Amino acid sequence: MWAGKSLVGKALRFLAAALFVALAGPAAAQTSVDEAERGIVRIVVILESADGRMLYGSGSGFVVAPNLVVTNAHVVAPARQRSEFELAVVPPEGEGLIPARIIRYSPNSELALLEFTGGPNLPALTISTVEPHAGDGVVALGYPDVDYQGATGADLLRPAPASRTSGQISSLRDTAPTGEPIPSINHQAVISSGSSGGPLLDECGRVIGVNSWHVSGADTRETRGVSTRAGQLLEFLDEAGVSPTLSDERCLSFAERIETERAQTISALQTQNDELASKLETADRLTRIAVVILIGGTLALLVAVGVLGAVVLSRRRGHGDAHANGHVRVQTHHEPEPFEQPRRRLGVMTIVAGAAIAAILIVAAGVALLRAQGSQTAAIPDPPAFSGAIACTLDREASAGAQGVADMSFTASGRLCVNERTLYAPLGDDTPRFRRVIVLGEARVMDVLTIDPSTGEFRRERYPLNDEEFAAANQAVAESGVGRGCDGDPDAVARRNEALMRFTQGTPRQRLVWRCEARN
Repeated sequence: MWAGKSLVGKALRFLAAALFVALAGPAAAQTSVDEAERGIVRIVVILESADGRMLYGSGSGFVVAPNLVVTNAHVVAPARQRSEFELAVVPPEGEGLIPARIIRYSPNSELALLEFTGGPNLPALTISTVEPHAGDGVVALGYPDVDYQGATGADLLRPAPASRTSGQISSLRDTAPTGEPIPSINHQAVISSGSSGGPLLDECGRVIGVNSWHVSGADTRETRGVSTRAGQLLEFLDEAGVSPTLSDERCLSFAERIETERAQTISALQTQNDELASKLETADRLTRIAVVILIGGTLALLVAVGVLGAVVLSRRRGHGDAHANGHVRVQTHHEPEPFEQPRRRLGVMTIVAGAAIAAILIVAAGVALLRAQGSQTAAIPDPPAFSGAIACTLDREASAGAQGVADMSFTASGRLCVNERTLYAPLGDDTPRFRRVIVLGEARVMDVLTIDPSTGEFRRERYPLNDEEFAAANQAVAESGVGRGCDGDPDAVARRNEALMRFTQGTPRQRLVWRCEARN
């Protein structure tokens, strides 16, 4: 039966605990599923007759690229068969219907691709290339008729948010309930007529299937939802020349998300601790230098004053001895000259003033050093030019096969780590470019991602893989030992890239070029 569809010691430990608690809360919320809901639409078939326009049937669909929606082939079959039927998209928000037309139709895969114009800006859903497994949690989004019992046709034409149900994957099958060779997913998320064409999501909000059927046990009331798997969907979109947003990351469980957030927090705190320790070491070194200079300068000043005093006294004593030895004294007593006492005072004042000036200069030098120490301790190194939030605009003239591809954004940090999880390696060919080669699961393709921070060019070249190449590429990935995160070894990433580049013979199936710049 058809169905529609994260100063050291105690202080750092306390701060780590506080950040862990703060970060653990949001990790439990399925915000990505909430965001996916904004890209779910109702598909309606309208009959034009002498009695006016009437709602003939409805199903569900989801946005895969700008102005492009995927649904089930059987949902739009009437409009393909008879000219008096029209298709329209009802967005989850906004006003009115949005006219749509079929641009690709495949009953063999039970999929159809529609194009619409106008209406609100609907976000495209991300499609997962990770192989699903029995027991994985899933979420179904769509517009099942069970939620609209008693509603009128006019009610179904008004914008409304999608319905959500959840469950687990029961099993994976190579055939559909109709017997067609369509890889499918049997799951426990409740769907019914009207859900057809809606997405089946993992718990991170990424598409793993398209809800197409629901079945019941022959002798029981137990039911299953059945979805066309993402691999079939990607093949369908590839034949249509559409490049959706893909993800090759496994959806983490709640416990894994908590552990990931905790590890990231500890790593960030450790980095801050190392930076603080380095700055404190520099400050301590400069302080020691300043103290040595002040002590040495003070000792030098005292020595200089002693030397000057000794010189003055020796000159006075020598002057009196010269008069006695030369027998020039003619009086029985000495009368001081009128200006002798002021001259002595002037000499003493000169010595004191010189010592004071020297002391002031020494103290000033010490203060300047201390200020330089404080400035260096507080300074934070400027981030590289290509870091932080990066906005990229698609260069359609330089791209090939860019239909359905939009602008994008990501974050870059450190040694060119993208989105805090994918480390790129320098090419080592006397250019500032960085590269990462990725194998995408069910899509059976390999993406060569190249970033040139000096020009802001981000290039993605996609190569198809046959079964033998796909198996060999996955083995090379496993043997490389390169994982996710920014703390990896760039040399290991470079070796992994080199091992995978041998599968990039010939012309890439698709070449996409974006022009990127850091946001201020």
